[in-house]
Amino acid sequence: MDRIAARSLLRCADLRSTIASRLALNLNGVRSNFSTTQSSCRQRPRAKSQERASKTEANQYERQSILQHITPEILRLRQVTHTINQDLSAPSEDLRAWVEEFLRLGSLQLLKSNDCSEVVRTLHNLDRKYRKEKNGDSQKVVYELAERVRRAYVSGSLPSSSHVPLHLLSYYKESGHLDEGLEFWKWLSAEEAKLDPVYAGAAIELLAVYGAGIRYCEHIYERTLVQQEGIGSQYHLSPGAILPDRSKAVTISGTSLGLLQGILSARLFYGKWQRSYLTLDTAFMLRPTQMVPRFLDLFVYERPIFEALPVFFMYCRGGNAVSGVTLMAILNSLKNLANRVSHHTEQVQLIQAIFCVVEAYVGSAGQLNSQHLNVLTNAFVSAMPPKPAATPTELTKGDNDVTDMVVDFFAKLFRYSVRHNASPNSITFGEIISKALSLGYADLAKVAFQDMLSLNISPSEPTAVSVIKAAALLNDPDLLKTGWACVRNASLSKSRKAPDKPSWISLAAAAGSCGLHSFVEDEFQALAPELLSHARSTVQSMEKEPSLPIEVKPEGLDLKHVNAFRHLCAEVSLTLDRMESVPGTGYRDLHKYPVDEPPMFKWPEIAEEMWQRKLYNELTLEDSAKGSQPTSVENADGLQDATSDISNTGVPFDDLRYLNWKTINNLLIQAEAWEQRTEASTDAAIREQRASPRARESTSSSGATAIRYPVTVQQLEDYQQDVGNERATFMTEEEWRKRILRLRSPDYEDQAHTTE
Repeated sequence: MDRIAARSLLRCADLRSTIASRLALNLNGVRSNFSTTQSSCRQRPRAKSQERASKTEANQYERQSILQHITPEILRLRQVTHTINQDLSAPSEDLRAWVEEFLRLGSLQLLKSNDCSEVVRTLHNLDRKYRKEKNGDSQKVVYELAERVRRAYVSGSLPSSSHVPLHLLSYYKESGHLDEGLEFWKWLSAEEAKLDPVYAGAAIELLAVYGAGIRYCEHIYERTLVQQEGIGSQYHLSPGAILPDRSKAVTISGTSLGLLQGILSARLFYGKWQRSYLTLDTAFMLRPTQMVPRFLDLFVYERPIFEALPVFFMYCRGGNAVSGVTLMAILNSLKNLANRVSHHTEQVQLIQAIFCVVEAYVGSAGQLNSQHLNVLTNAFVSAMPPKPAATPTELTKGDNDVTDMVVDFFAKLFRYSVRHNASPNSITFGEIISKALSLGYADLAKVAFQDMLSLNISPSEPTAVSVIKAAALLNDPDLLKTGWACVRNASLSKSRKAPDKPSWISLAAAAGSCGLHSFVEDEFQALAPELLSHARSTVQSMEKEPSLPIEVKPEGLDLKHVNAFRHLCAEVSLTLDRMESVPGTGYRDLHKYPVDEPPMFKWPEIAEEMWQRKLYNELTLEDSAKGSQPTSVENADGLQDATSDISNTGVPFDDLRYLNWKTINNLLIQAEAWEQRTEASTDAAIREQRASPRARESTSSSGATAIRYPVTVQQLEDYQQDVGNERATFMTEEEWRKRILRLRSPDYEDQAHTTE
């Protein structure tokens, strides 16, 4: 049913009276005098023989109506809600009519809690879309409707549902209406004697963004846990909880990753990094293969990339879903850092890390898109060495070698990406052509342009102008004419009658190099009379000025740069070969073919494997922690074994939990080193009255204004120094054991303050 028909039915007065008489409901106060125009739009229910394709369907409908008291109006409301939620687009008057009918049916006590949840969830999704589109008027409409729903829910007109507060609190946090969210939370916490973990996590996030303080957030978290029936959830959501069987997937009733997500957000917002990693450890111990994407987002946006990457690889190792937006954020962070470093070796390592991240993402059934492909393309071409001066010896060693490597690489990359529905587009080829030309590889720009046309991809005007410049360098008249035709087509596609001034200047300069002066004159004659004088004056003014070189070439060949690039090509080609070995799209067997973290960001493990396994068993096996876990009674705390103990990526749960435990240890160690260095820099900045390294703020993925870590080149060097220091550290088993226990202690912060 389309939205227009649904809207007409929602306003159908005689249908409302029919439903009212059937259910003997008092409809006093419900508007019944509709205009003549509205009455003409009425649609009466068709006969059953017309509405249903078979007698079986008719019987099913009758049973549903009788047993569940579902009226046609409620069915239509659900249909409209589903349609709006699918399309996420509707005129403001339709949205108002939809919510108006929802509130009317709610006041008549005809709705179920799921109906309310779906309507509020749809409003939440609409706001997310409108904020992304920066559609302020539509956001105001959603705010108006959300406020009406909130008032109805508070007044008791709508059935109680834990998901209604969840979506309302999340909406208020993300949209920035924090005062309204706080007002709703005050009512909720006073009204509900027992907080539901379904919405308590969202409340904690809102309170953290509002600035309620970490102590209050921790209080809400503890209150929610204590109020749960039994002691299973409170125990299993605490650090150091012991599972009955590490090799099994378990479902623990009364626990909620949403509640853990809320307190994790608050701890990260307030800089409680040690508690944050213990929270992450708890979540991965409980659900190593069912982590929600939001956990990863928090570390990507609120912690430095050095720490976000290990968390990302934990997600992929267990086959957890990672959103394409999150992958894009990680790739851009690495790419931006690669563009800022000065040493070729570091740049190559960072680009290797980019491809390593993509390999892990694909191995965990992630789906690449054209935006990801464009980042890979940009990162790779940025590492190309400039073309050397055209001496025969250097040209043999450098120019042809680099061109061949680039062509071979992109042939392999595009072959893989097209097979996985991430086809190159005009931006992809534009990156290759512009960068190749800027470095002096006109022949590479030509090859890329020809491949682009063979795929029926139209270049943008700047890309086509780059092709014209390449034609001048290659003295290729045919390439110039083809490039200029693309320039004209691009200008026409933008509803312009002729190319702009820079395009004419480039044409005139290139035509002179190719000996095509008459071609420029012919192009003049094809113009409309009113445009001819402007084009001629543009070219003549260019001819009076000293001719600018199309390309400035380096004088020598940087063999170190070429060798570094050759190494990069070899490494990423191996990565693509491994990615191609995975049949189709789906999970890769990461137990048999693991994807290692990038060497540049892999924290060294100074402890022997035997030490780590021994401590892991001590902390996670019930026999070695007698008395710390409540007495186990069958089903007393809601523990139920799942059917599978192997992840989708082929890693046994016992191995998965152990590998994650080791990663958390490494993260605690490196985070402590990072925080100590950052605190020292902050103290120095205060003494010297300059900007603190923590002072830069921006809007995070949660909608909160929180400290983020756009890593600088200096911080990358500091991190590498921390890695070197860790690698040079010598510890006995007892010293290492005390270090891990100290970092994993719930009293870590108290111990740190005592030490200070």
